[in-house]
Amino acid sequence: MTADALILFDIDGTLLIAGDRGHGRALLDAFREIYELEPDTEGISFAGMLDAQITRELIRRHPVDHDHMEQRIEAMMERMGELYEEYLAGRSLVDRLLPGAADAVAATGEQTWTTGSLTGNAKRVAELKLGAAGLGHITRVGAYGDTAEDRGHLVEAAWVSAELELGVRYDAGQTVLIGDTPRDIAAARHANASVIAVATGRFGADVLAELEPDAVLEDLRDTDAFIAAIESTLDRRMG
Repeated sequence: MTADALILFDIDGTLLIAGDRGHGRALLDAFREIYELEPDTEGISFAGMLDAQITRELIRRHPVDHDHMEQRIEAMMERMGELYEEYLAGRSLVDRLLPGAADAVAATGEQTWTTGSLTGNAKRVAELKLGAAGLGHITRVGAYGDTAEDRGHLVEAAWVSAELELGVRYDAGQTVLIGDTPRDIAAARHANASVIAVATGRFGADVLAELEPDAVLEDLRDTDAFIAAIESTLDRRMG
């Protein structure tokens, strides 16, 4: 069994079906309330973007004092979480779990590994979303899209989270991201961490493979193959 490691799951497109309309609506409605502007989303590729990053892109499309607007992002993220909670109203999101996702998370928890989340979702949205899908336990350790400038900074944030929550300091060689977008691969590489790409979102296996992740899986249905891919990746790095 491979030694202790940090396994970080993306959410949308990796564990849950991408395109959560309630999340998107909460973000845009919060933007309207906080900034009193109509969001222009034309041409924005949301896949793998952070919630705060999307907000900054929307702000940049208006001739306003951007420094002042930046100060209101925290309020915007808080309001989005409130609106998303209202949207969920206690409903289950188990039906949005991608095939094999719950088993993959459970299997990582059976190893000598720490399982967490790394996502562009704001923390409150991530907690609500995964909680409604029965996976809320993996939000204890993780990194979220509330304030970071881009996804490349999230791995370091996850290491800080693990140290605060568990008293364990992980490094790049012990860290594996599980994600479905080119931005997930780029985030891992930014921190020199490993990454397993899954073609369960908007990008096919061939597109993801061109970016040279440590492994590419069509999906998470084969739990044994998933665990073997992580073990192989960690063995190469920690050897």
